[in-house]
Amino acid sequence: MTTMPETTALPEETGPDVINVSLRECRLVGYRVLWHHGAPAGAIPAIVDAVVAAEAAGLEGLRVLHADGAAIGATAARPVTYTRTGNELVIDAAGKHALAAVPDIVDLAAALGDAAVLVTAAERDELLAVLPHVAPDHGLALAPDGPGRFRCRPAAPSYEGSGLPSAAGILHDGTDVPADLWWALFHLGNLALTPDSPVSRRHTGRSVFDAQGRIVGELGEDAQEPDAATPATR
Repeated sequence: MTTMPETTALPEETGPDVINVSLRECRLVGYRVLWHHGAPAGAIPAIVDAVVAAEAAGLEGLRVLHADGAAIGATAARPVTYTRTGNELVIDAAGKHALAAVPDIVDLAAALGDAAVLVTAAERDELLAVLPHVAPDHGLALAPDGPGRFRCRPAAPSYEGSGLPSAAGILHDGTDVPADLWWALFHLGNLALTPDSPVSRRHTGRSVFDAQGRIVGELGEDAQEPDAATPATR
């Protein structure tokens, strides 16, 4: 199997100029890209949701993922710090990429409830504009109130009009992505997969094969893998 070498350059376009991509495809490829870039597995789903929300909000979340994937992965585990004075919450992102910091910001805002929120030291802080689009999924409203500033209040999730949760539009209609960008992300994500090899081919599904392609055993949920060098007993 031939894999595409990792590169920040977009490949030459082939086929349609634009591809309609489903929500599931966005999440799957986004997860693989972030895994490839070293983001902790437990942090990836929430960051992918921020990427998808940025795409749905017109902030080019997928293009940011392609360009900044390494920075997102490198800072995904970086802790943020915060101070609280009265009803004001100041969050120091400590250089964390904005899309990686979104889950931290939302969690802290949700814990405080009705508050003024200021986010400082986030890399690509213009992408904090995605927060109002993520907040409804968590029962919050985060209204912009100046650079890095938001007014937070509890709000029931809405499924009408502009209050649609961030991924609802993509869930129903998919999202149109430039083909060259999508295939660049797709091939980059494939680098997170186990390389194709005789060993990997012997672990397809429940059957275990030897190097010659002969079935040497079947795996149950609790069974140990049989020795591939020993043919199965009939």
